[in-house]
Amino acid sequence: MAFESVVQALHPIRVVVWGEQAIGFHGLGTLLNSYMLIPSEPDFDLAAQKLVDAGFRPAPWSYGVIDPSLLRSDEISRRIDPMQIPGYQTLDANSLRFQFPAGVPDLERVVLLRSAYIGLSPPSDPSSLQRYSCQKNICYPDKTLLLESFIRTLLKDSDGYWRNSLGTWAISYIYGAMMLDETVLDSCDDEGVRLWFNEHIYRGKGGLDRGVTKRLGKGQPPPK
Repeated sequence: MAFESVVQALHPIRVVVWGEQAIGFHGLGTLLNSYMLIPSEPDFDLAAQKLVDAGFRPAPWSYGVIDPSLLRSDEISRRIDPMQIPGYQTLDANSLRFQFPAGVPDLERVVLLRSAYIGLSPPSDPSSLQRYSCQKNICYPDKTLLLESFIRTLLKDSDGYWRNSLGTWAISYIYGAMMLDETVLDSCDDEGVRLWFNEHIYRGKGGLDRGVTKRLGKGQPPPK
């Protein structure tokens, strides 16, 4: 129901669903901590305003902090600057974060992402629509497009928690658990994406043991 309230608040703006919610659409459960949505670049500011008008509260602190009020008051926590968490700077610079309206018991956040950062935008013609499943004003990328977008995005970032999360989504969830073929990105026009993917699935080197990709830390380090 929480996600439906986001969809209603943004209507009729069309958005791409990304991150954990998009993975869940393809049948895999994840530890959901945010609803990541990508409006078109021209609709970005309007989407943000519609959320505010519906009672969603801007959360200007880093994505790396769920809520500064939840930080402990010990000495280590007091050293944390909630506005600048290492490893999330690129994500923070290319997104706006929101908490649910006051009184809604939900720790998840809504994250509006810049389409130029992710490399995805809501489909606008019959050709692009073929890569999405659309319901009302929300669109879910197909598995291959989602995989490609995770890798393309992580290649824009330096090592850190966010890049590691993207690598885990790409390899452990999309490729590993969904049992995609190793040739899935052979037609991708981005050589960097293809090279990163082939290296991290150990293509030509015996292949990746998919049994250990289904949960992080079981015999394999997180992809970087």
